Amino acid sequence: MEKGKETKQSGAVVEREGAGSLTLHLHPLVIINISDHWTRTKVQTNQANPRVIGALVGTQTGRVIEIYNSYELPYTVKDGQVQINLQFLQNKSEQFKKVFKTYDFLGWYSTGDKVNLADMDVHKQFFESNESPLFLVLDTVASVTAKELPISIYESELHVVKDSPTLLFVKVPYKIETGDAERISVDHIARITPSGGGAGGSLLTAHMMGIHNAITMLHSRIMVLTKFLEAVKSGKVPKDHGLLRKTATLCNQLPAIDTPGFARDFINEYNDALMITYLAAITKGEGSINELIDKFNVTYERHSRRRAYY
Repeated sequence: MEKGKETKQSGAVVEREGAGSLTLHLHPLVIINISDHWTRTKVQTNQANPRVIGALVGTQTGRVIEIYNSYELPYTVKDGQVQINLQFLQNKSEQFKKVFKTYDFLGWYSTGDKVNLADMDVHKQFFESNESPLFLVLDTVASVTAKELPISIYESELHVVKDSPTLLFVKVPYKIETGDAERISVDHIARITPSGGGAGGSLLTAHMMGIHNAITMLHSRIMVLTKFLEAVKSGKVPKDHGLLRKTATLCNQLPAIDTPGFARDFINEYNDALMITYLAAITKGEGSINELIDKFNVTYERHSRRRAYY
C-alpha cells in the first residue's frame, strides 16, 4: 500500500509530490500505432471521437520499463461497461511471444481526454495478464499548439480513502526513447506533408502530389471547355468561330483511349506486367526449391555418415 506524500485526488487519479520510483521509456512506434488505430477507426465508423483500446508490450527489468510496441484489442460495451476480449489478448500475447521472446504484456492504452472511475473497472480486467499493468491515455482532443505530447501514463496503487482501501491511478513520468532505426522512420513520417505545404517532404510524396495537382488542373480545364461547348450548343452563348477552332485544337491534343492503337498498346503493357509478375513468382519458387534441396542434401549426407560409421 502506497504511503507517499499525496497532494491531490481527482476522481480515480492521485497526484503526489515528487517523481515516482518507476523509470519509464516510451518508444515512438507505440505513439504511431495508437494514432493510426484511432484514425482508421474514426474513418471507418464516421465517429467524431471514437475510443480505441489496445495492449502495450515491452520489457521490464526491476523498476525500469521499456514500452516498445502495441497492438489493438477488440472490446464490447454492455450496460455501459467495457468488456475486453481476454481470449484474444491471451492468444495475441502468445503469438507475440513467439516472435519477440523478450517482450511481455505491460499494460493497455486508450484514447480520451481524461481518466474516470470506469477506466479502473477496465484496468482490473488485465490483472490476470499482469498484476500491475500500466495505463496509457492519448488525448485526441488536445490543442495542436500544445508543447507537450498529449500522452499520460498511469500505474495503479492501493490507497486508503475514507478508511477504505481503494485502487487509484497514479501518474508516472516518462521519457521518449528512440533507436537509430526508429529515428529514421519517424523522420520519414514527419516529412510527409499531405497538404503539399512545408519545406521538406519525401521524393515520392512530392512526385505524387505533383501528379495529383496536374490531374486536378487538367480536369478543371476540361470541365470549363465542356460547359462552354454545351452553352454554345444550347444557344446561351453566341458562336465564336475563333474560340471553337482553338477548342478543337486543344481537344485533338487530348489522348483518345478508345482507338485500336491505344487498345493494342494497353494490351502489350498489360502482358509485359503479367510476364514480370510470373517471372518473379517463378524465381521465388526456384529459390525455395533450391533451399529445400540443400537441406535435403545436408540431411542425407549426415545419415550416410552415420551408417558408414556404424
